[in-house]
Amino acid sequence: MTSETSHTSIINRQLLSYRIAGSGLPLVLLHGYGVSGYLWQRALPYLTQQRKVFVVDLPGHGRSKLTQPWRLREVAPLLAIWLRQMKLAPIALVGHSMGGAIALHLTAHAPELVEQLVLVDAAGLPFRVPLPVLAARSVRSMFQPGGGGYPWPLVRDILRRPRLRLLWQAAQQLKRSDFSTELATITIPTLIIWGEHDPLIPLEVGKALSMALPHARFIALPNCGHRPPLAQPELFSRFVLEFLQSL
Repeated sequence: MTSETSHTSIINRQLLSYRIAGSGLPLVLLHGYGVSGYLWQRALPYLTQQRKVFVVDLPGHGRSKLTQPWRLREVAPLLAIWLRQMKLAPIALVGHSMGGAIALHLTAHAPELVEQLVLVDAAGLPFRVPLPVLAARSVRSMFQPGGGGYPWPLVRDILRRPRLRLLWQAAQQLKRSDFSTELATITIPTLIIWGEHDPLIPLEVGKALSMALPHARFIALPNCGHRPPLAQPELFSRFVLEFLQSL
């Protein structure tokens, strides 16, 4: 079992919760929409063998608090302040789904803080379907073969205090999000990992991200859905660590 410690920081009057495990160079993990840092739990035993891993609960998610309306483009500046306070930079940054969009924004907003980027079934390009269609895709992704299911700590975080207003605000923000301008500024080495059978953010989106980033490597995982860290944690972690070591 991976040894972890839990911490909190107050940034702009917002409580940010995170966990630290392992040792070595810093690796920061950003989860996706509506969940918490426990999305990464199955991958932690592998990632912590070589890295000091910081598992963040994004504002309003998990144990992190939010006292104002949730706005997608306010998260990366807040995380930049946190990274500077922690004196972690430069870091390796991994973002899944919504966390991928935030990772893109953070890398573009404060490029001196991030030296390696990993995007996992990431948002960031415009969704060209109505919100009800996205909701249906999201539900399907939770139960599809190759989805991985949710570990109990993640289920517990989701059920502890349903945050329907935040989920609605985040969904609206994601639906309208377009980080194409930020993509054009990112030149650091980037790894893009995608579940081949992702029903929520299709494989074609990952390929489009890869084409937009000049130093990106793209990997598609067979028999995998929207959440590679849950469905194929060992293989996912191996690809991440090999990428980080190769630079």
